[in-house]
Amino acid sequence: MNLLPQASQRLARIWWRRTRPSVAQLRLWSGLVLFTFATTHLLNHALGLISIEAMQAAQDIRLSLTRSLIGTLVLCLAALVHFGLGIAHVVRLRTWRIGLRSVVQVLFAAVIPVLLIRHVIGTRGVVEMFGVSDDYSYALWAMWPGESVRLALLITLVWCHGCIGLHMWLSPKPWYRRSAWALNALAVLIPALAYAGYASAARMLHQRGDVSSPFSAAQYAEVQHAFLLGSYSYLAILVGAVAVWLALQMGTKMGARLTVRYAYGPAVTATQGLSVLEISQMNRIPHAAVCGGRARCSTCRVRVLEGLEHLPPISAAEQQVLRRVGAPANVRLACQLRPTADLTISTLLPANLETGQTSDFDKYHWGVEREVTLLFCDLRGFTHMSEGRLSFDVVFLLNQFLGRMAEAIEDSGGFVDKFMGDGIMAIFGMETTPAEGARRAIAAARAMGGVLDSLNQTLHEELRFPLSMGIGIHSGPAILGRIGAAHRTEAAAGLTALGETVNIASRLEQKTKDLAVQVAVSSYALNLSGLAANDKTLPQTVEIRGLSQPLDILVAARATNLPQPV
Repeated sequence: MNLLPQASQRLARIWWRRTRPSVAQLRLWSGLVLFTFATTHLLNHALGLISIEAMQAAQDIRLSLTRSLIGTLVLCLAALVHFGLGIAHVVRLRTWRIGLRSVVQVLFAAVIPVLLIRHVIGTRGVVEMFGVSDDYSYALWAMWPGESVRLALLITLVWCHGCIGLHMWLSPKPWYRRSAWALNALAVLIPALAYAGYASAARMLHQRGDVSSPFSAAQYAEVQHAFLLGSYSYLAILVGAVAVWLALQMGTKMGARLTVRYAYGPAVTATQGLSVLEISQMNRIPHAAVCGGRARCSTCRVRVLEGLEHLPPISAAEQQVLRRVGAPANVRLACQLRPTADLTISTLLPANLETGQTSDFDKYHWGVEREVTLLFCDLRGFTHMSEGRLSFDVVFLLNQFLGRMAEAIEDSGGFVDKFMGDGIMAIFGMETTPAEGARRAIAAARAMGGVLDSLNQTLHEELRFPLSMGIGIHSGPAILGRIGAAHRTEAAAGLTALGETVNIASRLEQKTKDLAVQVAVSSYALNLSGLAANDKTLPQTVEIRGLSQPLDILVAARATNLPQPV
């Protein structure tokens, strides 16, 4: 009779083990809540460039959310979780060789509470203590000019700390690299406009002359006492954290030892309890870690060559990341792996990998993701054409077609990826902007149409019927890499493109046969190129195998009918 409740409890425990957030996820989510609050706060300050009334109207809306019961609980919980986990993270550090960004982020985080405590007590604190309204008239009176330098420093520290965290979280995502220019502009504009709005509104308020202190002498003294109490409390927490860190450092040095051997590198001795990434950092061994060792990016992953059977079990957070990249069983995240016995490993990515760029390595050796344009071209009816011909005639005709088409592609700024029987694949935009790559691909298709006409005229005596072809063009993100570079020289390893964009371009080339046209271009590629469709191109919506939604394309009976780049 108790089977149903027991089964429910068992299912609940399984669900919790699978869905409970990791420590890294809690730090991330709490940080996002606080960063969202800081962003809206700064945008509210920026309205001071318009008027104090505009600032106050926006603040009324914002406070209706943040000072509601739920808003207050969420904000306080996020602050406690982020602060507590941040202190725990710093206490667990065994080396400060964690990269410049991470060091700056930690140091800024240590200073922020000193300034933030004073700011919070002077605003929300006086509301709770004395019922003083902390509207913008009060805030501008209280903070100008005596607190202006502290406020500027607080804005700078909070904003930089948050932006570094966002960068480490988003840097592995392909869209982030494409949007970096806009995000960098916002990262500079938002705090600059916030401080400008605050200064402008404060001067305006003081020029009006309607400012006065809302505190009695006793209340003002109590506020100052609260400032000191808050500062001393934080100082005590900081001293305690440093003491714990020193104790753990001593324990680390006296703990059990193990040996980590790096393939094609040194063998180092380290204390049990350290992660492989920490061992690399402590011994100045270059090791990639784009996200700063937070189990997000997977760039620190290593292949375990010896000692796999002695490793501790994989955590849920590590397993989630490794599953995302399709890693085999002998690959682990160095930032999460804390070995308990000797092991031999090899790193899988270059140590100076940063958002897909390398300085000392061929970037295509390791693979990069870029928005490019793919062009596929196929000679139609080649099998029927080659029937009854001598082998050297077949090769001659094929070389004439593929050779001339490759010349047209390269003259238009494209890269010939490969020849596939009687077809050709080309990549545009590898070293240019995505828009320029799309324009060059369309220009190449037009040129290829002219080449086909020329070949038919030149070879008309050799041909039973004119040559025909199909061309498919599509733009989008693709992975560019040298396939086979691990077993061949870099020059011999083939540079190619992988991903959904490649498949769609290939499918569009195949669609030209069904649609009885010479070229099919996705609407996205044409829009990206900045060229306008003309009356010789017809819009179509086609089903593409592998896509859940139909794709909008433009087709042309002849490639020379495509719009001409200026």
